Amino acid sequence: MPINAGDLNRRIIVERDGPATHDGYQNVPGQPEVLATIWASVRPGGGRERYANAENAATAPMVFTIRWTRLLDPSSPEGVSPDDRIRYPVGNSGQLYDIKSVVELGNREGIVIGAVRRAGR
Repeated sequence: MPINAGDLNRRIIVERDGPATHDGYQNVPGQPEVLATIWASVRPGGGRERYANAENAATAPMVFTIRWTRLLDPSSPEGVSPDDRIRYPVGNSGQLYDIKSVVELGNREGIVIGAVRRAGR
């Protein structure tokens, strides 16, 4: 199932928290580190809204498909994982999406990333 280059028409940033520091009271996550700025195919997943713990929680799932790259290989310890996040669209107004699933597409042909953005974030 080859990836059509014409479908990779959006830029995304894959980010990871830097090393945590201790401020004397608690551990503080480090500054985000950019793992990659890469071309991707972006399509929305099915959104949903629910009421829980006295708050309305809406989610906006997205599916990002990228070409396989050694840098983001999900089978390596340094590769993209659910501990990371995606910034889309690229730029100051980009929304953050928490990665929920990472699946290799074919035999090193692509990587499919399922991510969710909480509405209002």
